[in-house]
Order: sequence, then C-alpha cells, then structure tokens
Amino acid sequence: MVQIEQIFPSLTWEIRHKVMYPEMSLDNVKLPEDEKGIHFGLFDHIQLISITSTFKSGEEMQFRKFATLAEYQHQGYGSKLLKYIIDFAKAEGCKRLWCNARKNASTFYSNFGFRETDITFFKDGYDFVIMELKFTSIHGS
Repeated sequence: MVQIEQIFPSLTWEIRHKVMYPEMSLDNVKLPEDEKGIHFGLFDHIQLISITSTFKSGEEMQFRKFATLAEYQHQGYGSKLLKYIIDFAKAEGCKRLWCNARKNASTFYSNFGFRETDITFFKDGYDFVIMELKFTSIHGS
C-alpha cells in the first residue's frame, strides 16, 4: 500500500544523503530553511522510500531534495510523489512550481509539463537547470 504523508524534516535527511550526496556528511544535506518547509514522504507499507521538501513564497512554490531510494527507482514511486506535489501546489494557490533539476533528470520533469528555463548552474559536481511548471486559472487570470 502506497501512502504520501507530511513528515518531519529530519525524516528526509537519510534519503537525501543516501541518494543525492553519499560522499558528503549527513550535515551537508540539511537545509538551513528546513524548519520553514513542508516535507512529504512516500511510504510503501511502512517503508519511507521517496521524499521531497517544499517551500512556498507568495504564489510560487519550490520543491527541493526530491529523492527516491535507488532500489525503488523506475517503478513509479517518484512519479506518484511528484504528481502529489503538483496537486498540492495548485491547492495552495500557486501560479508556479519550480525546482533546481539535475540536468540528467530534466526529461523526467518534462514528462510532467515542466519546462527548462535559461538558468543553469554547476554545484557539488552536477549540472543543474531551473525547471518550472506554470499554472493558469480556469478564468484566465
């Protein structure tokens, strides 16, 4: 049984570390703004296997540190969590959802309607591109 729940920031750290930056210390995957974010975890039965952290500013929301344990990748779990985050951003009244995507993962986000911006950067040994999904209201505003 797959379930998505809001979780404490500390529950994201192990998966962030293991999946994204295993060569760094655990402290390096903690974000200074973690306490201000809303964090989500996807559980398969009782096992936490996919996480992300969201940060809202005005009518925009950024999601960060989106990660799925390696043994559960390419099975649709990350897709379920991303769909949830898209719906969450819409429900929160956001007009834009965005992320700093690793360039080698940009196709994954494109499959959900995200578009690459012109903003790219290199950090911690990876090429990134800012990707965004813009929401339009039914009334055209």
